[in-house]
Amino acid sequence: MSDQPLDIEALVKAYPLPEGVPDAVLNKTEVAEFFHVSEPTIAAWIRDGMPFVEEGTNGRSYKFMASQCWAWRQSKKAGEEQQRSEARAAIEAMRLKLIGGEVGDTIRALPPKERQQLYDVEAAHLKLCRERNQTLQREDVSEVMTEVLRLCRDGVNQLPDVLEREVNLGPKAVAVAIQHCDTVLEELYQTIERYFADRPIVTREERADLFN
Repeated sequence: MSDQPLDIEALVKAYPLPEGVPDAVLNKTEVAEFFHVSEPTIAAWIRDGMPFVEEGTNGRSYKFMASQCWAWRQSKKAGEEQQRSEARAAIEAMRLKLIGGEVGDTIRALPPKERQQLYDVEAAHLKLCRERNQTLQREDVSEVMTEVLRLCRDGVNQLPDVLEREVNLGPKAVAVAIQHCDTVLEELYQTIERYFADRPIVTREERADLFN
């Protein structure tokens, strides 16, 4: 957590809520639903500095402003993206320096001999990574994740019935359990979909520059 005090007003102005989304006072459960994450994640964000309008104590829930939470989260994501971009730029600049290229060069900008050398190095590196089990085929990962999700789905879907049968859980509690299980499954699917969406398959010739 940063020692610098947050300028909440400036954050909200820089990162307003999406158009059509009204501001509102939310509790922790509602903030988790707002961001489609779990309550433990919200607890971690609070420790990391997410602003609140009223601190939770025994018998009293945390209270948050949707606009403040949204602005804080967008600011954090922007900062993380900037750090990744700066690190990537430094790595690319060093690699380009080693082969005499310039920032923004594409694979096709290299002479045929240098282009083939780059392909050969890349292929050798990938082969070594596969031999060490440091990389997996996208299809294999997708297959494993599909199977894991199937097991999670089956187990979660059976949980309310098990609770009702084994511990005589009442109808209202069963309904709550079903809703929570549905939320967990939806979060799992959304997380995996975002993961693959952020990592589209890109061919060598489509890459924006030599090492992107």
